[in-house]
Amino acid sequence: MRKLLSVIPFLLLFVLISCNQSNQPGNSDSRGFDTTAFMQLGDSITVAVQQVLLSNVMLATKAGGAGHAVAFCNERAMALTDSLALKYNCRIQRISDKYRNPANKPGEKEAALLKKPGFLNAASPLIFNEDSTLVYYKPIRVAMPACLSCHGAAGKDILPGTLEVIRQKYHDDLATGYKEGDFRGLWKITFTKE
Repeated sequence: MRKLLSVIPFLLLFVLISCNQSNQPGNSDSRGFDTTAFMQLGDSITVAVQQVLLSNVMLATKAGGAGHAVAFCNERAMALTDSLALKYNCRIQRISDKYRNPANKPGEKEAALLKKPGFLNAASPLIFNEDSTLVYYKPIRVAMPACLSCHGAAGKDILPGTLEVIRQKYHDDLATGYKEGDFRGLWKITFTKE
């Protein structure tokens, strides 16, 4: 009993500190919603999605070259993303003003965000608290030289056969002309508040 009584003040202190952390500036919005937790969740989801997509694109490239990877992305990338969205109970999108897939075309809000001065150089994710959702945005960059075989300069990085597959699969493609490290677009993760 004496041990229990000596532990209680520490437990109370721990509870007070942990309850107080969600009210610290930067950890919650004006409605008390814990944005830090969703920022961390958004980070972990984008890492998981990138790993799944990248490993599958690399396997497709290894199996049949960059043109085969383009065909894979056209047929399977959205399905993979959607299955991960179900797993994480959110909506996962890639948004770009230079989109390949028309489903990745930015809406009005995203188009304004992409034009915001300094945003393209921002490395940090952003989170917006909307009425019934939290929306997480994270910059996507052309991370590796291998990305250029589908998103680089036509005739220089992209082989003619691959360019032909891109034109067949994506008639209005805008997603070429990038260099390594360039801003490619945004991950958009939408969480519904429950």
